[in-house]
Amino acid sequence: MSELSPSQAAMSRSRQPLYLQLAAEFRRCLESGVWPAGEQIPTLEALMQTYQVSRMTLRNALGVLESEGLISRGRGKGTFATQPSNRTHSLSLPTTWEETVALSDVLGTHRFVEAERAVTTLPEFQMACRGTPAESYQYLCRLHSSEGTPYCYSEVYIERELFRRHKRAFLAQAAASVIARIPGLEVSESRQRLTIINAGFRSANALHLQPGESVAEVTRFACVDGVIIYYARLEFPTKFVQMELDLLAR
Repeated sequence: MSELSPSQAAMSRSRQPLYLQLAAEFRRCLESGVWPAGEQIPTLEALMQTYQVSRMTLRNALGVLESEGLISRGRGKGTFATQPSNRTHSLSLPTTWEETVALSDVLGTHRFVEAERAVTTLPEFQMACRGTPAESYQYLCRLHSSEGTPYCYSEVYIERELFRRHKRAFLAQAAASVIARIPGLEVSESRQRLTIINAGFRSANALHLQPGESVAEVTRFACVDGVIIYYARLEFPTKFVQMELDLLAR
C-alpha cells in the first residue's frame, strides 16, 4: 500500500468537499506569492500530478478562484493570477496600549447592541491582572470596519458610571479611543491575549465568514486606579491579520 503524500493525507482528514479544499490551497498560493500576480499558474496536468486529483475536481476548484476574481482563464493561453493577495488589506494587531488606541482611531464603528441592564460580572479571562472588577458594566456589541470591509467583531464591557458620563462618545467611537481622551483618566495596567478560535454564528455573519472559520480572538483589559474599567473580546478574520515584532526590542 503506497504512502499518501502530505497533500493527500491532509485532504483525506477533512470533511469539506475536495474542490473547496483545493480552492483554499490555491488561494494560499496566491496570497503567499507562490503564484505571483500577472504570471501563469501551473497547468492542469502539473496540478493533477502534484495533488493526485481528477481534472474535473481541479476545474471546479479553479472555478471558485475565477469567480472571486483571483485568476483568469483563457482558451489556449493558460491560467493567470490576476491580482495580489487580500493581504494588501492587512491589519496589524497592536502590541501596546498606544497602538490599540491608534488602531481604534482608524476603524469605523457600526451597529451596536446595548444591554438594557447593568452587567455585574465580567467573562473569565486567562490573563494576569492586579485590578479588581467594578460593581457594574455596560455591555456593547460592535462591528468595526475600514473602507467598507468588516475587520473586527467586538464585545465590550465598560465601567457603568464611566459609560454614563461619556455615553455619546462611547456609542460613536471605539472604546479605547474614548478612554484615551478622557481628561484625568490614566490607564495604569493593560494586557491582551491572542488566541486562534473558530467563529460563532453571530460573529461569522457580521464578518462575512463561514461558521467555524478561523478568527484571531483578542481579549484585553484596562485598569485605572486598580479597577478594571474596560474589558473587550474581539474577533479578527485571520486572512487580514498580521503581527510584526522587533525581536531585539527591550
